[in-house]
Parts: sequence; C-alpha cells; structure tokens
Amino acid sequence: MKFVTYAQNLNDLNRIKNFGFNEVILGHIDFSRFGKLSDEEFYQLAERAHDLDLRVVFEWDVLMTEEKFHPLALRLPNLLKWIDVLRLQDPGAFEWSLNNTQLPLQFIAENGNHNLRGLQEWADYAHDRLERIILSLELPKNKIEEYCQQLKVPCELLGLGRILLFYTPRLLLTPLVEEKISYNQEIAAIGESEESPHKGFPIVENRHGTFMFHIKEFCVLDHHAELSAMGLSCLRFDLRWTDFSYLDAAMSVLKNEKSFEQFKMSFPQDLMKGFYLTNKTDVLFPKLKNHRLQNRQGDYIGEVIEAEKGSHLAIYVKNELGLKKSDRLKILHPKGEEFFINIYSLRNLALEDVEAVAGDSVAIIQYATGVWVKSHVFYA
Repeated sequence: MKFVTYAQNLNDLNRIKNFGFNEVILGHIDFSRFGKLSDEEFYQLAERAHDLDLRVVFEWDVLMTEEKFHPLALRLPNLLKWIDVLRLQDPGAFEWSLNNTQLPLQFIAENGNHNLRGLQEWADYAHDRLERIILSLELPKNKIEEYCQQLKVPCELLGLGRILLFYTPRLLLTPLVEEKISYNQEIAAIGESEESPHKGFPIVENRHGTFMFHIKEFCVLDHHAELSAMGLSCLRFDLRWTDFSYLDAAMSVLKNEKSFEQFKMSFPQDLMKGFYLTNKTDVLFPKLKNHRLQNRQGDYIGEVIEAEKGSHLAIYVKNELGLKKSDRLKILHPKGEEFFINIYSLRNLALEDVEAVAGDSVAIIQYATGVWVKSHVFYA
C-alpha cells in the first residue's frame, strides 16, 4: 500500500521523503480549497520535490462557476512543467485536463459519485489516463472492498484527517469580523448548534467559501492491514490543521512501533471511524413509514390522491380488478381511523358517469367526511 500526504513547506517534504513516500500533494492557493502556496512557493516546493524524486500531485479541487473556471484554466499551462499528476474534483476541470494535458489524473469522488456504476463510468470515460479514484468516507468497509476489487483503477482513502460536513461558496464568517479581511487570509471559528447540544465544530472561511468540519477527525490507521488486504492502493494523511510531526507518530502505528491506543491518546483531536464499520444512515427509513399503510395485499384497491371537501374523492385504482359502483369500500385513514362507504357516484377522469373503472386508472367518487389524501382504500 502506498501513502500520500500534503506538504506546505520544505521541512514537510524532507519528512515525507524520509518515510519512503514517492509522491506529495501540493495545494496552490487559487486551485486548492485549503491550499496556501503562491506561484513562487509552489515552484520552490515542486522543484525540491523533484530533487527528492517525489512525484508532484497538483490538487485542483475547487468547485467553480464558469466565470472562475476560465482564468484558472488559462493559468494552468504555466504550471504544468512542474506537475506530474493532476488531482481533480470538479467535472469541468476533469474534462479540461483530459482534453488539454497528457498528465495522469486522479479523481476525487469523496463528494460526488458514491455508487460503483458511477465510478466505473468515470474510469471508462478517462480510459488509461485515470490512475486513481479517491473514495468517499461514507462507504463502509464492505463497499470499500467491493470497489477496490471491481474498479479497474486503484483506489485511495483518507487514513487520518478532518471530515468535511458542510460547504458553501458564501463567506459566512466575514460579516462577523470587524477588521477588513485580505484576499489571502483565512478565518477560523468554532460553531455550535442552536437545536442540539452539539458544539465545537471547526469552521474555516477562505477565498473559496466556508467549510464546517466534524468535531472528531477520521482515522482508520488501526485498520491499515485490513485495508491493504482488501486491495486499497493508497492511504492519505491530511495534517494541514495539525502539527505535521504527527506524521511520525502515524507511521509508527503503521510499522507496529507504537500502539494505536498510544497514538489516539496523544493526538490533539478526538478520533472516529465514521461509517467505516457500518453505514446506518438509512436505519430510520422503515420507522419513518406509516405502519398503518403498509398492508397492500388481498382486498387493497388503491390510494386516495385527492380529497375535495363537499365535492369528491379521487382514488388511484391499483388493483387489476378495478372498482365498480356496486362495491362497498373500507377507507383506512393515515391516523388509523376506518371509514365504510357505499358508492353512489362513480366517474372516470373525463367526468363521465360509469358503472366501473379499470385498474391502473383514476376513479372519482363522492366525498366522504374525514377522509384525507394518502388514505388507503380496500374492498369491504
């Protein structure tokens, strides 16, 4: 398994090389969401990285409007001679890079396609130009294993770093600061919820917008052997908001020179595995369904789709037997109340009086007091 991380200065590069990394991610302040390197700083670090025999991965992960995209696309050719790999998130930037450069591409799918079919389409579209896909943190380990084995390109996952919860291109913190903020300046704050006891969310505003992170950082270092066995190609360390020296401690865990518990105790932030062990975000879905309306077997006719007081009920007839004027109905209210009615007025959608309405069509009967839309209709 390969390892990759971000460098923000020359000292970071030396550490990375000492640990045997063969590539480094550099973030330019205009192209990267959290990059801080100017043109000159990027040139300096890229040159030093090449001296150390490190591949330079240029991160272009800002999400752009057309107005913002064109100036960046015009600037990139001047940087290409320093770049070995382009790391992209915006589909427009991906398309431009595919057509206007010959460089290998890495696609960031952390906030976009999470399904296997979608990722396969990206791989097929880029052909042999796509050398890596960065997977989402929302994938549990069984999905990570499936994707690593079925995708045609190697996969990367965050091993240690912040979890992004929210992003907007709007500058939400600037109005709260009295002094004037420069174009290159970053504002940091801590957020809390008014509706819940949760607090301590790191918030960052920079020229690209406002970002809110989880109060805990993502970490699967103790599962690195398992991830390697699954076929994961690369593990990423993101220490851009933490002392870079923690890379030493992280690598000690991977080399079994330090226990994960020791690392966890010394790390300045609480750590979590996110959805790695299991993703239960859909566990409440069955509970959100009205259990009273789940029975659609046997005598089920259909559902009330319109209830006009004093006028009519419109019923979408789903039973292939249809609905006849001679039928007696039981109508089940979403709250559980039951109504029994005889039909004395039956019309079709053309408002013609009929004796029967076929299945998979709409029947209009007389209004019944207390019946709401979404009520279910049965043969009584």
